[in-house]
Formats: sequence, structure tokens, C-alpha cells
Amino acid sequence: MELGYLTHVGGPGSPRDTYRDTVELAVAAEAAGFTSFWVAQHHAGEAQGQLPSPLVLLGAVAQATSRIRLGTGVIAAALEDPLRLAEDAAVLDVLSGERLELGVGAGSDPAASALFDRDHERRHADCAAVVDELRELLGGPTLVPDAPGLLDRMWWATGSRRGVDAAAARGIGVISGRPQGAAPDLERYWARAVAEPRVAVSRLIRVGEPAAEVAARLRADPALPWASALLVQTQPSRTDLAGHLRTLAVAAEAVSAVREPVAAGPRRTAGWTA
Repeated sequence: MELGYLTHVGGPGSPRDTYRDTVELAVAAEAAGFTSFWVAQHHAGEAQGQLPSPLVLLGAVAQATSRIRLGTGVIAAALEDPLRLAEDAAVLDVLSGERLELGVGAGSDPAASALFDRDHERRHADCAAVVDELRELLGGPTLVPDAPGLLDRMWWATGSRRGVDAAAARGIGVISGRPQGAAPDLERYWARAVAEPRVAVSRLIRVGEPAAEVAARLRADPALPWASALLVQTQPSRTDLAGHLRTLAVAAEAVSAVREPVAAGPRRTAGWTA
């Protein structure tokens, strides 16, 4: 199982300071051996996040790093123009050396829907429509620049069985942040996926939490045996760079303590054991 770090880009300083610290955090995550680094999108300061344009910031991260994969966790697809999103994502993928992991979702902020003059109640249907158009664009001959491998690095953030089934039917990876009840839906995804199953499970680590406590919680997590990646994030999200760096160290120590493969069936990934 791969280890990634997700930040909501909501530090206590100005946006300029927070963006600078986020780039530094990504460099530290790469040095610590993390496989991927993800940034969340928030419009109009929702949830105290300061980043409405994740692909722009990841362009700066791409120039400061060389190996770590760069994820959007996630772009609210229901608010996006699919062609512009495909073009921006393709440019970043080329600049980064094909390191982009394109995560999208329906979005959960009614204020953002109002800001973009969209019907919040239609966000799930709108997200599915954008996803389908993105798949056509990324796999088609007209996109400039060409990004042929990006189609295989799309992710859909969802907490519902319907969303899991939709991702499975389209061959898209699933991002799940549900702490309880997700395992049956993830098992269902593995059974139904038309392409290689990819599951990223997001989990919180409290600032100052001991690595032993994190390791114990991971061992008991019923969703992790179905995951191909674990994405950790700091709680509270609006913390300083030092807090994020402590979480990096704690996560690496905790995962190292529990990372052992288990035999779990023909379509199940390596999981966690004591």
C-alpha cells in the first residue's frame, strides 16, 4: 500500500505564506518517502481553505520536486468546464513528467454552487457528466497537449454506493474518506471495476497524536485492506507548517509499524496486520 499526504492548504498565515509552505511541505513529503502529495480545492475560503485553483499550485510543486506524484483531492467537477479542466490538467501532467493524479468529486459546499450559479441539488449528476466528458477528452485525439496516460490516473471522491458503482463502471479510481461503513462498498468496487482497481483511503491524524495510537487505529480499520493507497491529513487542517511536518513523521512511523502484506483473496490488495 502506498502512502500519500493530503492538505487542505489552510494555514494560519496569508495565502502567499500558505502556498509557499505547501510547496515546502511537498518537498519534505518527497524526502520522507511519501508516494503522493494531494491538495484540496476550496472556493471562497470554505472550510478555511485558501486554494481555489489546485492545478496552479501543483505546477509550482512540480518544479520543486522530481518524483512524488501530485494529486487533486479533489476538484469540484460539477463547477468546472470539462474542456478547460482537461487542458489545464494536461499541461500540468506534461510539466510534471506525467505525475498528475486527477481527483474529482461532486463538491459539498452549497455556497460554491451559488457562487458559480449552479444548482447544488444537481451536483452529482453534473459531476458524472463532467467525468464522462473528461474521459472522452483525455482519451481523444484533439487535446493539446496530449496526455494519454492521464486517463488511467483519474480518481472519483465519493462516499456513496452509487458513486462507487459509477467509478467502477468507468474504470476510475475511488477516493474514500468515510471512517465507518466504507469496507462493503470498497469490496463491491473491487468486484465490479472494469479496469485495475485503485482505492485511496483518506484518514486524519491529530496534531501531536502518538505514532503508536495511529498505528493501532490503522490496524483496526476495516477499509484499509481494500486500499491501494493511504492518504493522511492533519487535523485541524488549519495548522502551521511545523504541525504538518510532525504529521509526516508520525504517519511514516505508524505505517512502518503496521505495513505487512496479508493474503486476502484474488482481488484484494495488501493490507495491514499487527
